[in-house]
Amino acid sequence: MSESQDVEVTAQIRVAVVGVGGAGNNVVTDMYDSLAPVHTIAVNTDKNALHLNTRADEKIYICKEVLKGEGTRGDASLGKKCAEIHEQELKKAISGYDYVFVVAGLGGGTGSGAAPVIINIAESLNCTVIAVMIKPFSLFEMSRVPVATESLRKIKAVCRDVTVIENDILLDSRPNVTMNQAFRIMNNTVKRHILRSMDGLNIQTANLYKNKKDGSDDHSVNVEDVPISASMKA
Repeated sequence: MSESQDVEVTAQIRVAVVGVGGAGNNVVTDMYDSLAPVHTIAVNTDKNALHLNTRADEKIYICKEVLKGEGTRGDASLGKKCAEIHEQELKKAISGYDYVFVVAGLGGGTGSGAAPVIINIAESLNCTVIAVMIKPFSLFEMSRVPVATESLRKIKAVCRDVTVIENDILLDSRPNVTMNQAFRIMNNTVKRHILRSMDGLNIQTANLYKNKKDGSDDHSVNVEDVPISASMKA
């Protein structure tokens, strides 16, 4: 190589997306299937949901000794306990990443309880942590709203960068979609938000989509974005 040739050496920025609970696992599966340039980690207390319905680079089944694979049944205190029991395993999985996106649906047991613990673990490892939280449908999941509100309060206490995505806004903007369609739109919205956040943070990766068969670097999807509530800095 001649001295006149410029050689650019760029350190690879490592990005992980951690999906916590059912909604978080759905987003991680969508990102894994789309070959996004991130390491996907799925965390759940529900054994079947994690191993049969979720696709990710890494899966962490928490609290198998306590819950026997049946999940938290909406108890956020159990979700918190499970994450704390598996703290070392979670720390090992997250260690070494520069940016960690933590995605969870609020209002249930695993996402609401475990997400604040996982965010705190990532912060302790000096990762830059971005929390993306999905609020429940208030009309159909009214009992989940108080749990979601309390969980969001705890997340804002430990994370400086929190984005809240409103399921209710989705319904308002698309009143005729089915629930399955609504969940797919939400997954795409979260994925697009994460990719755009990476662009905004100037996170450089080797390819926008790794090993994509058609060689395309377009990360657009066929649905419009759902409005997202203002990003909140704690």
